Amino acid sequence: MTSQARFFALSLGVLLGLVLGLVYAWLIDPVQLYNTTPPLLRSDYRHEWIRLAALGYVADGDMDRALARLKGLRKQDIQDALAAMIEAYAAHGQPAPTMRRLSQLAQHLGVYTPAMQVYLETSETPSGGLLPTPIPTSPALLVSPTPPAPTPTATASYFPVITPIPSPYRVIAQNLACEGTPGQLRVWVQAPPPPEPTVTPSPRRPTPTPAGPRPLEGVVLWLLWADGADRAVTGLRPWMSPGYADFQLQPGVFYALSVEEPNAPVISGLALPSCPDGQQGSWEIVIEKQ
Repeated sequence: MTSQARFFALSLGVLLGLVLGLVYAWLIDPVQLYNTTPPLLRSDYRHEWIRLAALGYVADGDMDRALARLKGLRKQDIQDALAAMIEAYAAHGQPAPTMRRLSQLAQHLGVYTPAMQVYLETSETPSGGLLPTPIPTSPALLVSPTPPAPTPTATASYFPVITPIPSPYRVIAQNLACEGTPGQLRVWVQAPPPPEPTVTPSPRRPTPTPAGPRPLEGVVLWLLWADGADRAVTGLRPWMSPGYADFQLQPGVFYALSVEEPNAPVISGLALPSCPDGQQGSWEIVIEKQ
């Protein structure tokens, strides 16, 4: 048999096998599709189902429906997926109402993460529904050239009048930032540097380098507005600073920032700033413990 004949026979055999395979798969014994259940899904699809069930609870607040959607799944799968979801959402600055609902669902299912603590102890509105009276900002603020200029009358109309309590904290710097994520309130809380030692320098005892401010971890910050409140704790993003925390601001809303207690404001009348190019900016505020 010549090489051409062998090639023709081989090609004919391959083609015939392909045709017979398609006939068998499509006509003689086609694939039967059946409905399945979430527990039988592949691991990544199970986690996606859990994520969608959690978002369903965020949307409707129906705990029974959310539990029904998760029924049959392994407890460990649910806890792992919810913990990863909450930490990722917290790192990306998802809105406080979303984080509260996710934290409530996770707590009901026996999940706990550091990010949940911020939202489980925060209600939709502060105690009594009262917000602090706007008070003048602490002296020596370093304000960028283009801050928003809410008038005292306009600001007061957004906040009920109550007597604020004194705060051991004060704002020492406030700057407009046009880089990074827009629409944020970025806060650094610190303790003042310790007093310089009164040591007479000598060749054997050089003058010590002055110590700088010390970031304060675990400080509770409250952001309050006319119909709600949010809460953050410094130290949850140590790669920024142990004394760092941030909030997301919404257009057209005036805010007051308090430390430790909701009615201990250190600055009020905060609004979403604009950068010189017209885009949304962010506020960067440094707070020092007196």
